[in-house]
This record gives sequence, structure tokens and C-alpha cells, in this order.
Amino acid sequence: MSGRSAVSAIHLALVFLSTLAVAFGQPQQPPPASTPGLDESAVHDHRGTALYHQGELDGAIAEYRKALAIKPDDAEAHYSLGLALADKYDFDAAIAEYRKALAIRPDLAEAHDNLGVALADKGDLDAAIAEFRKALAIKPDLAEAHSDLGLALLYAKGDLDGAVAEYRKALAINPGDANAHDNLGLALYQKGDLDAAIAEFRKALGIKPDDAVAHYNLGNALVDKGDPDGAIAEFRKALAIKPDDAVVHLILGATLTDKGDLDAAIAEFRKALAIKPDNAVAHLALGIALKDKGDLDAAIAEFRKALAIKPNLADAHTNLGVALKDKGDLDAAIAEYRKALAIKPDDADARKNLDDALKRKGR
Repeated sequence: MSGRSAVSAIHLALVFLSTLAVAFGQPQQPPPASTPGLDESAVHDHRGTALYHQGELDGAIAEYRKALAIKPDDAEAHYSLGLALADKYDFDAAIAEYRKALAIRPDLAEAHDNLGVALADKGDLDAAIAEFRKALAIKPDLAEAHSDLGLALLYAKGDLDGAVAEYRKALAINPGDANAHDNLGLALYQKGDLDAAIAEFRKALGIKPDDAVAHYNLGNALVDKGDPDGAIAEFRKALAIKPDDAVVHLILGATLTDKGDLDAAIAEFRKALAIKPDNAVAHLALGIALKDKGDLDAAIAEFRKALAIKPNLADAHTNLGVALKDKGDLDAAIAEYRKALAIKPDDADARKNLDDALKRKGR
């Protein structure tokens, strides 16, 4: 018994990549600098907007604050400041600004939507859902709010049907939203509709070919469809766009392991660990590939590294036991199988390996 395969140990342990966009709405494009008739507050607001669109977030924040010092009841300036703060990942401050905007203008649908996004990023998905619904009550054709609501329903409630319905509403309004196609694909995947999911991922990539996440998601779906070659191609496309993504190197290595291309798999696991050395699953995966190559000492070292990082990783105990058994150290192998079963009592691999080892010991 060689222990669990890389895909069953790794692929099934990973979730699809999916993110709420931090700021769907943005300040309007600024007018020319010479626009006549602007009061001092508006001048600062427009400067902030110009800086925001140039990616100068600190400068934009400073200008919005100057605008608000002059005109504290400017809802749009509070909203714009919230967007810039959210882009800086200062979600608490962003939430405060969105709430100030809504205290002045409760009908600002985009502020409800982006408040929901910030709350979701803080982990308060129930409150986020409430804000998305408020945004849609005010502005039913706000595609971003439908998409955000779908994502929150999916992850807060596990409401796959509700999520699919919201993504479809978003796409009926804005068929060119690559993120909505990608997220619809994720929901369909979780519903078990692989063909429909693959179709949505391909639509996302037709709109946005450089979307590394969509390539990764498509690759995962192709693995589950039994198309490892297609999956490998997608993972490689994702890495051509974003070469420092440890998760994609890891899942590519797992797929290559199941294809039997151990040298290429080992190279990918090493790349994953160069990016994220404390990834216990990557050490486990590298150990499995090295064990399958016959390099038991190196495999044992990797399993031990995995367990130093994550002592309750049952698969690492099981695979370490297998490697120790293959080295002839049956007592140590038995100890590892028992540790695996203490963590995961229903682990069939560990149970069978332990039974076999005990029989060999004559117990």
C-alpha cells in the first residue's frame, strides 16, 4: 500500500480560488483640472479622484479628507474615501466611511454594495448579505450587487441555487462580466454540473484571457472530468500569468504526479515551497512524489517537515508510516499509522496499513 495519491491528498483538500472584488463602484472620472466653478471642496474631491485612477491611493485619501474637512456632509466624498481605503485593505476605516455616506444618503446603492463587500472581507457575511439586498432594493439592475450577493450566499449559506440565480441575474444585466461567469462556474461546479461549470469558465476566459484564477478553476474542473492533459495546460497558463502562486504550482504538481511525470511534479512542488516554505501540504506532496521515485530518505524528511508545520496532518503520518515500513522500520511505521488514526479514525488507508503491519509483526 503506497498511501493516498497526491490528487486525493491534495486536490480534494484545496478549495477553488474566488474573491469578492474590493471596489466594484469607483469615483467618476475627474473633469479637466481647469473646470470652472468648482468650490474648494470639489477641487479636492476631483484631485482625489484623479489620484485614485492613477493608483495613488495615499494621495487620493489625503485629498478626500481635505474635501470632507471643508464639506463634512458630502456623501459621495465619504463613499469615494471608503473605496480608496478598501483598496488599501483598511476595511474598518472603509466601513466607517460607507456608513457615513449612507447616513447622509441612504439611497446610495453603490455604497450599500461596497459596504457589503467590506463586511464580507471582514468575515461578517450575514451583514454583507443584508447590505447587498438593500443595494438591490434601491437599484435592482446593479449587476455587481447581484454578483456579490451570489458569492455571499454561496459561502455564508451554502445556498448554491440562490447563488446561481444571482449570478445569472448579474449576467443578464452585464453579460461581459468575466468574474460573474467565473463565480457562476464555481457554483455550478459545487452543484456537480461539471459541463456547465467548464462552459462558464471558458466564457470568463473568452472575455478576460489573462485571468489566472479562471484558468486555475477551469483546470480543476478538467481534473474532475478526467482530462489531466487539459488541466495541466490550464494550470500552466495560470502560472504564465501569475508565476508566484504556490497553490497552482502545488495542484499542477499533484496532477503531474497522477500522470506519472514525477520529475516534473517534484519540480512544481519545489517551486511551491520556494514561494511558501511553511506549506505543510506541499511538503507532503513532495514527499509522496519522492517516495514514488524510490528516494525514501528524502521522502521521510519531507513528511517530517510537513508534520513539524502541521502535526495533525493525518495523511503525512500515514505516508511517513509507509516510507518507514519500506525502509524496514516496522515499529516506527506502526506508530505513525496509529497517530494517523488518532487524528482521523475513519482513515481507510491508515487502518489497512496498520492491520498489514501488525500481521507482519505477528501480533
